Amino acid sequence: MKLVIIGAGGHGRVVADCAQHLNTYQSIVFLDDSFITSKHSGEWPIVGSLSDIPDHIEKSDFIVAIGNNHLRGKILTQLENIGVNIVSLIHPAAVISPKTLIGKGVVICANAVVNIGCHIGDGCIINTGATVDHDCDLQSYIHVSPGVNIAGGVKVANFSWLGIGSTVIECITIAANTQIGAGAVVTQPTQANSLYLGVPAKRIRSLKNT
Repeated sequence: MKLVIIGAGGHGRVVADCAQHLNTYQSIVFLDDSFITSKHSGEWPIVGSLSDIPDHIEKSDFIVAIGNNHLRGKILTQLENIGVNIVSLIHPAAVISPKTLIGKGVVICANAVVNIGCHIGDGCIINTGATVDHDCDLQSYIHVSPGVNIAGGVKVANFSWLGIGSTVIECITIAANTQIGAGAVVTQPTQANSLYLGVPAKRIRSLKNT
């Protein structure tokens, strides 16, 4: 079985390394439109661009390793529409409750913790050392950066991004396409399409919903 990773940048190498730790795949390859003149990303080969996806469908699993939430969601939707097998990858050093629901195309990195009763939607990234406590509901295409701590009962809507080392107190709702800056502490519900910074986090400006 082969794993095809869409996106050969730094996050792509993190995903490839996670897959290698799982000892599931005979080969791991990248497809990326931005690296068409490169032959490798780390130790793994770049074998083409996104236009080559049909050549790799047979006997392959796919995952999208692109940090931009909207682009990751767009590509995952395209893959689903053509019927490829989209997988989720959980690093063996992550701690995941068996009573958690995890969607397609999810990456959970080393030393992350996801506790009982959580839902992690399609295309989410739970990055290195992040914690998601009990009964949280993360919708789709969310990026929880390294070292983020999300308390119990939090709801995070589609396309939101929680910056490195940020914190969300219990039972808060993060609206769609919210960006939380590095080290911010969210103590109140957010508005959609907005950037929040500081301790406590305050709305700084609007964001495009794209």
